[in-house]
Amino acid sequence: MQVAIQQSQVKLAALRQEVITATEAFQSKSRFFVTQSGNGWAVVSASNNRVYGRNTSYAQAVRYAQSLERAIDAKTLPVVAAVKVRQVGESATRWVSLLALALVLLAGAASS
Repeated sequence: MQVAIQQSQVKLAALRQEVITATEAFQSKSRFFVTQSGNGWAVVSASNNRVYGRNTSYAQAVRYAQSLERAIDAKTLPVVAAVKVRQVGESATRWVSLLALALVLLAGAASS
């Protein structure tokens, strides 16, 4: 009985170390990190320490943090694309207006 208790304590210590290592790895490359909170796990912003969610298991909390990452990335990519399109559109407008001005000047010179 004592041996079984010691083995489960060793397994628990190993699991805690694994969770700490995974949390540090996740926190180092993410906008969010997962930390233990009471009986569950909290998803916290790395920039301002705001809690974005609580889950009962570590795996659920990590999946939720990853879904937040994907949602943020999905919102930022179209904005970048729209800015590039607008810049190309402004450049094209300038060239077309310059060409139109040149045609007006040529037409005025030809008529006089």
